[in-house]
Amino acid sequence: MQLTADHAEWGRLDVTLDDLGCGRSWEEIHRVRGVELTCPECGSQVHARLSKLDTRHFYHRTKPASCSLANESLEHHLLKLELVTCARAAGFRAELEVAAPTGEWRADVMVFSPDGARLMALEAQLSPITVEDIAARTGLYERDGVRVCWFGFRPRPWVGAVPTLLVQAPEERGQEWMVTAGLARLSTRPMRWSPVGTSLSDAVSWMLTGRIVPHEPLSSARRVTDEGNWYEWAEGWTRSWNDVWRLWWTAPAYAALEAECAREEAEARRRRQAEEKDAARRQATEEKEKARKKAAKDHAYAAFWGRTGLNQQQWRYFRAIAELFFDRNLIFGAPDSRYGDGRPVYERGGPDGKQWTLVGVACPDPSRLRAWAEELALLVPSHSELDTLAGRAWAPFQVYVLNPDTGEMDQERVLPTTATP
Repeated sequence: MQLTADHAEWGRLDVTLDDLGCGRSWEEIHRVRGVELTCPECGSQVHARLSKLDTRHFYHRTKPASCSLANESLEHHLLKLELVTCARAAGFRAELEVAAPTGEWRADVMVFSPDGARLMALEAQLSPITVEDIAARTGLYERDGVRVCWFGFRPRPWVGAVPTLLVQAPEERGQEWMVTAGLARLSTRPMRWSPVGTSLSDAVSWMLTGRIVPHEPLSSARRVTDEGNWYEWAEGWTRSWNDVWRLWWTAPAYAALEAECAREEAEARRRRQAEEKDAARRQATEEKEKARKKAAKDHAYAAFWGRTGLNQQQWRYFRAIAELFFDRNLIFGAPDSRYGDGRPVYERGGPDGKQWTLVGVACPDPSRLRAWAEELALLVPSHSELDTLAGRAWAPFQVYVLNPDTGEMDQERVLPTTATP
């Protein structure tokens, strides 16, 4: 079944129009001898007739194998008829089987704007086609300034790769054709695209009047799911479970809202990246500072061990003797230049043991004594160290000898031998 034919004088005939689109009547071609009609695609002779349901159409007496109009399925025929009906009901002039001047495309239904320009092609796509081929055909329409929407009944790999609406035919006469997928609205709390169901006639009217437009998602919300967040248009429909629609029809206000959300997301992402960069920079600086401090600490310890001649085991004995002698919980810090490269000695106390009080300095460099030596106890591992300190005392010093080799514990108040430090 096909709906158009060509007449040598009258031009294109469209049986969906009362005047056949050329100012003629159905009675002038139906069962009238001598009327020669040809197929717009293959040029073969066609004839007018009525189906069992009194549907007017043309038919090839001998069906050519290569003519798509002659081999058009009933589903394709009915959908195409519904599309042209919807376009005309919306107040637009619409014609069937309109070809490009170059012959590179032929629209199932071409809708015209009030000034006569080609406005939009409505394509019933029910036969198999690859994503690449349908994208190329869409590109030809776009090149010629014609918008296009592809209509189908069932999920295919190409749905959502181009402007698409999937539809469902009515089960009974008098019922409406319905849109099953391809139309969505945006909510922002939380931001989510949800499917919109409507009649095919409303959807066609909305797209022809600009109330809906094809939209490719810009924000992180790139799926269309129902309120339960489990149903997705294309999930499981194609060869891979994660195939999804790349674009869908929506109101311009929703497209603008998502563009704003996408800008906010991009700004938040930029801030987050800047913060992460700053954090990484700070961490690198901190790591560098930690490495510097560790190197300085290692250097200070190496200098301390070299100057005092103590090894790790001797130092452990030295600390144990000090805690035994003073009967306190002592903490020994790292070699500190503020205390003549000696190790500050703290008494740990307080209810939680976190209160440290500086009470002395262990093994300071005698040549680097300062005013702190007058107030803090000086701890040394031998009497020879005590003698060296005594030789540099400018004020009374309290010195404790804690010998790690012999276990000797002694204390002495060193009197000054010089007038100034």
